[in-house]
Amino acid sequence: MFLVGSRRSWLPRTRLALVALVLSACGGGSAPAGPRTANDSSQKAKTGDEKPGAGGRHVIPKGERVPSDKLVDRRTSRAVADDTIGVVTNKRAKPPKTSAEVYKAAAPATVIIRAGGGLGSGVIIDPDGWVLTNHHVVAQGEQSEFKTKVTVVLGKLSATSGGMIRQKKEYEAFVHKSDKLRDIALLKIVDPPGKLPTISLAKDNPQPGQQVIALGHAGAGMLWALKAGEISAMGKLSEQLATLAQFKDDKAGHEAEDKFKKYLDERNLGLVIQSTCNILPGDSGGPLLTKSGELIGLNAFSNQDPRTGGLLSFHVHKSELAAFMKDRPARPARLVPDPWKDGGGDASYEDVDLDGRVDALVLEGRRACSFCPRQSVAVFFDVDQDTYRGVTNLPPLSETYQKQKFDAELVYLQVERDTFLWYDTDNDGKLDLLIHDPGSTGRSAGAYRIKKDGDFEKDDAASAGRDVRSALLKDGALQASLQRIANAAFPQHYVEAGSAANDTLPEPVGRTGKASLSDLDYDGQIDSVRVDSAFSYRLLLDVDRNSVGALPKEFNLATSTSKIDAEVAVVSQANHMWTWYDTDDDGRFDLVLHSPGARLYVATDAWRVDASGARTPAPEQVGRKLVRADLLGSPSQASALRALVSKGFLTILSAPSDGGIGSFPEPIADHRGATYELLDVKGATKSVVMVYAQGSDGYLVDLDGNSLRDKPAKPKDLPKLAESGKLDLEFAYFQRNGLAWSYYDVDDKKGYDIVLYSSDPRGGKADLGYRIDAAGKVSLDSPARWRSATACLTRSAWRLRWPSAARWR
Repeated sequence: MFLVGSRRSWLPRTRLALVALVLSACGGGSAPAGPRTANDSSQKAKTGDEKPGAGGRHVIPKGERVPSDKLVDRRTSRAVADDTIGVVTNKRAKPPKTSAEVYKAAAPATVIIRAGGGLGSGVIIDPDGWVLTNHHVVAQGEQSEFKTKVTVVLGKLSATSGGMIRQKKEYEAFVHKSDKLRDIALLKIVDPPGKLPTISLAKDNPQPGQQVIALGHAGAGMLWALKAGEISAMGKLSEQLATLAQFKDDKAGHEAEDKFKKYLDERNLGLVIQSTCNILPGDSGGPLLTKSGELIGLNAFSNQDPRTGGLLSFHVHKSELAAFMKDRPARPARLVPDPWKDGGGDASYEDVDLDGRVDALVLEGRRACSFCPRQSVAVFFDVDQDTYRGVTNLPPLSETYQKQKFDAELVYLQVERDTFLWYDTDNDGKLDLLIHDPGSTGRSAGAYRIKKDGDFEKDDAASAGRDVRSALLKDGALQASLQRIANAAFPQHYVEAGSAANDTLPEPVGRTGKASLSDLDYDGQIDSVRVDSAFSYRLLLDVDRNSVGALPKEFNLATSTSKIDAEVAVVSQANHMWTWYDTDDDGRFDLVLHSPGARLYVATDAWRVDASGARTPAPEQVGRKLVRADLLGSPSQASALRALVSKGFLTILSAPSDGGIGSFPEPIADHRGATYELLDVKGATKSVVMVYAQGSDGYLVDLDGNSLRDKPAKPKDLPKLAESGKLDLEFAYFQRNGLAWSYYDVDDKKGYDIVLYSSDPRGGKADLGYRIDAAGKVSLDSPARWRSATACLTRSAWRLRWPSAARWR
C-alpha cells in the first residue's frame, strides 16, 4: 500500500517513506506515506477566510470505528451463547433412540475433510454428494482460480467391531457456498459413490436441557468419536457480540452498543447453541444430533472456562443451517475476499491528491501489537471524485460502510500476505476486473474479468504487469488521474510507469486526517498542529502563537481550518515534501518550496503564489534548505521560527540561523555517518579529503595546505579535525542523492563566497550560481557567468583543471 502506504503497512506505502523524511525532522511521531499531487486552485487562501464546503471542498467527518464484518468475525470465536430463546413444543418428535442406535445411523454420514494439512468433519445431507461443514474447516483448502478444493474421506461400519473404519478411496470436493460469519460451508463431492447415507435436518427447534450427541474426528482422540451431552443455552449472536465488545458504561457507550446490536440484527447474524458435549479441534463441521438422530446443529468451536477448566462447546443453530441449505449453487463458488468485509473496522475518508476533496475511503484492520503491521486494509479510490461531487456535508462513516456506497474505480485489499485489486475499467459503477497478487510482490499473478452473473473469466492479456496500471481504465482522463494517485499511494514497484506529471501543489492545511496539538520547542505553549492521514503528513506552525493554542485537545480538522492561522506548513507525501510560507503574515500562503526525492531536504523547485493561485518561479530559493526563518518578513516571527527550528527540526532540513551560507547544505556537518580519507594527489599533497557518507559524498580541498600539511595523517584524526570547524578550505564539493553543490572561498578569507548548484552533476553543468557578500547576504548570480563554469561541479574536475579564483572576482 498501498497502499501506502497511510497507517499501512496496509498500503504498501502505508507510512514508511515519510518517517525518515518528516517525522524525524519534526521531533518524532508517526507519519503515513501518500500521494504527490493536488489542484492548484486550492492555493488561493490559507483557508482562514474560507467557509466549510467552499470551492467544492467537503466537510469531512472524523475517522471512526465501524462495526465491520471482520470485527464480528473475530469476536465470534469468543461469543458465549447464554441467552435462551423461545421454543416450539415438540409434538412431532420421533421416538428417542439409544446412543448406539444414533451412532450406527449417523456415523456413516459423517465424513472426514482434509484441507491444507488440517482435518475436520462434515455431514452428508444429500445422496448426490452435498456435504455441510464449517467455513473454517475448508478455508485453507487448495485454491485454483479462487475455487476451493478439499479431500473428503468416507467411512463405513465394521461388521465385526461395530465401530467405523475409513474407506481407502478419497474424493475431491469443491466449495459451492460459504458464509464466513456464520461459519458454514456447503461442499459437493466430485463423482460421489451411489447410495450415500445422509442425515436429515430436524423439523423442530432445540431447547435447553435437551439431550444431544456430537460426532466428529477430534485430533486428540479416535475418528468418528461420539460425545453425549445436553444443550446448556442458546442465544442470538448479536446480543452476545455486543456484550463482548465492552462498550463504555456511559451514554455514548450505551448508544454505541445499541447501534452495534442493531447493525448485527440487520445483518441477520443468527443463533448459536451451547452444549456440554466437549467438542475438540477436528470435531468442527460434524453433526450435533437429537436422540432421534436428526441434525440440530453443526459443531463449531469450544472455549475453556478459565475458572473450572471445563469446555464450553458451541454449535451453529439448526435454523441457520436450514436457511443456508436452501440454495445450492450449481457451480463451485469463487471465494474471493470482500473488501467491505475483510478490510477492517477503522474507517476514514481520505484526500489522496490533497486538493481538499475526498477521493478515497480506507478500512483498516487493527494491529496485533503497537509495533505490528495491520493484518488487513482496504482502500476504495474514487478516481473521478464523483461520489461526493456537489455534496458539502459527507455522511457518517458508519452510514457509508453499512450502505457500502462509494463509487470507486479502483479498490485495493491487502489481507495478510495477499493483495487483491478490483478495477471498474469502463466507469459504469461496477467492478469488472480482478487482479490477484499472492505474496504482495507488486506484480500480478493473474487477472480475471468479472462477468455480469458474478462468475470469473481468466484474462491472460491483463495478467502480466504490475498491480496498478492506469492503462486498464478506458477513459484517458481517468488514466492520468489514476497515475497521479498511484504514484502517491503505492510504492514504485507496484505501479506501471506512466506519464502523469507531478506539477500541482497540495493544499497547505488540508481537511482530512487526525489532527493533534504539539509544543514543538517544549516551552509549555502550543505552537503547532500535526496532521496524520493514510497518505500524507502535515505540520502546521503557528509561529506567532495566535490561534492553535485556543483549539481543544481533540478537534475535527475539517471544521476547524478557519481557526488555524499558520505561518508555515510542511506537507509530506511519499518522497515529496512541500514547505509553505505566509511571508507577509496576511493570512495567505504566498511562497512554496518543493523537494521531490527521499532525503534531499532542499528545494528543487520554488514558486511565489498570488491570491488567484497563479504561480511564478522563485529560482533564488532553489538549491537551499526547505525550512528557513529568513523567509518570514516579520523579524519577531523569524526569531520565533528559529527557536522552533533549533528544537524541533533536523539541521539537515532547516537553516538554524540566517538566510546566508547556512541556507545551503553544510559540506561537512550535513553528511550522516561520514568516513574521511586523505587522498594522495600529485601536486596537492595533504590537500584533499574525500568524504563518504550515508546518501552523500564529497571533497574538502585545502589548496594552500595551511590546515592539513602540518597535521598528522592518521585516519582516526581526520574526522576530529574535519568536524572541529578548523579546516581552512578553499573549495568543497557536496553531493546528495543526485544533487550537487560546489563551494568556493575566492578571496581566501575563511568563508565561502560562491555556491554553485546542479540538479545533474553527472552532466557537469551548474543550474544556478549564488554569491554571498561580506554581510552574509545571498544573491543569485548572472546565469551567463556561472553556466560556463561546468568543470567545477564534477567530482574529478579539480584533477584536470582547477578554476582560477580570479575568474570569480
